Amino acid sequence: MFSLKTLFRGKQQPASQTRERTGLVVRSFAAAQTDRLLADWRMDFGFTPAEIATQLATLRGRSRQMAKDSPHYRRWLQLVATNVVGEGFALKSMPHDGPPSDRRLDSMAARTIEYHWWRFCTGRDPITGHAWADHTGRKTMPEIDTLDAKCWARDGEYLTQIVRTDRNPYGIAFRRLRPDWLDHTYNVTDTGRGTLIHCGVEMEVGSRRPVAYWFRTVPKNAYSFNARGEALVSIPAAEIIHGYTQEDEDQPRGVPWAHASLRKLKMLDMYDEAELTAARDEACTVTRYTAPLGRENEIADLTDPDDADAAASVRALTAEKQPGQSEVLPMGWDAKVQTPQHPNRELVPFKNGMLRDVASGLGVEYANAFNDWAGVSFSSVRLGTISERDMWVTLQRDMIAQSKRRQFNAWLRSFLELSISGGLPLEKFDKFSEHEFRGRRWMWVDPMKDMNAAKMARDHGWKTDSQITEDLGGDYDDNQAEIKRNREARQKHGNPEPMIGNGNVAQPKQEVSDEDEAK
Repeated sequence: MFSLKTLFRGKQQPASQTRERTGLVVRSFAAAQTDRLLADWRMDFGFTPAEIATQLATLRGRSRQMAKDSPHYRRWLQLVATNVVGEGFALKSMPHDGPPSDRRLDSMAARTIEYHWWRFCTGRDPITGHAWADHTGRKTMPEIDTLDAKCWARDGEYLTQIVRTDRNPYGIAFRRLRPDWLDHTYNVTDTGRGTLIHCGVEMEVGSRRPVAYWFRTVPKNAYSFNARGEALVSIPAAEIIHGYTQEDEDQPRGVPWAHASLRKLKMLDMYDEAELTAARDEACTVTRYTAPLGRENEIADLTDPDDADAAASVRALTAEKQPGQSEVLPMGWDAKVQTPQHPNRELVPFKNGMLRDVASGLGVEYANAFNDWAGVSFSSVRLGTISERDMWVTLQRDMIAQSKRRQFNAWLRSFLELSISGGLPLEKFDKFSEHEFRGRRWMWVDPMKDMNAAKMARDHGWKTDSQITEDLGGDYDDNQAEIKRNREARQKHGNPEPMIGNGNVAQPKQEVSDEDEAK
């Protein structure tokens, strides 16, 4: 039997020989060495609950300050909201009947669910104007998603409470909760209920599955307090949607996305302010006047308020100048014209280099994020745009998985419990819950080449019409229904069919019956 003990036993040497072998060179990772060059490189244990509990407030506060005052940071948050959410997520309901080998879409149920979901997400009370989707009545669902996306990037996480209500026809609404309401300093190693609490999140000891969330509040029936004596209230995890990007398995809370770029971006903003102040100071000081040696008192005489001639001289020297105007100075006086040295000639390349580092930390394309298109080529912009869009699609996937699916399932259960569902039975919840959300898509970078490539992929069977339509952010079935309606409308009004690329008229596809297909 071969064992590790046998593997590492090796040949034993006498102790005397072992003691004589000195100065052995031990190979190791270069990044793990602690020589004088890397002495200040401290070790880090990742996104641990202890680190988040002590630093989250500062990190989140600085991120919020930058969102208020930094134009670059604000631009980035706008890109996040525009590309992750855009006009909102589109629901595609897909309830099917039949066995797995022969599943048929229940199109009537699908249209009913899609219509009522759209009505709930965008609807408002006809009298008060309050939005149905938002518990506060202020925001429609796309507006809620936009705020969630910005909060996700700025604060590192977003929180939503599922609320039952009678203020809309669907009996449900969503209440957004500020992340700082969830007490990140509340930590309990053993609650006595088989759970522990890390950063305000109560979890099962074994599986670390969230059980409840502890929020700062002053309720009438508060039954727990944090270390500072603030009242806390527990909300079951089944009622809370907690979205954040997990960097470590043991990470209970999210951190601002820009944590790796905040320091450099803040210092760059301070550098901008200093450079702008210096340029303004030099621009305001155009000419300096100096008296000859031994006659410095003449300057003091010019400032004498009782001397009318001195006051006139001061006004002449400090007044706004006209083009071509000159001053006559007293004998021996000298005038030195101030030549501004700011802004620094190296300001633009220096800032661009720093902003490229910031863009790398934010995960966005530099040229688009910071509006600098100088020196870029079409191929480089295309490559950067495609790479950045892959990141947006990944973030859309995460938001759909963490938030949108839970929102839809909670709404669907409430919808099926009410008469507004039109008789769709709650017992078939699993069937009606089959769906998918689609995020926004973008125009192709080179439309003609990309469209021809898509056509070639379709012709060779590498892609289907449905997949190509999804890449464009549409739905192939919906498009076919719309095309049919447009064709019928043209025929009704006697309008000809539109021409296609080769000059021919597009012909409708003939429906083939089962008998003809058998022949």
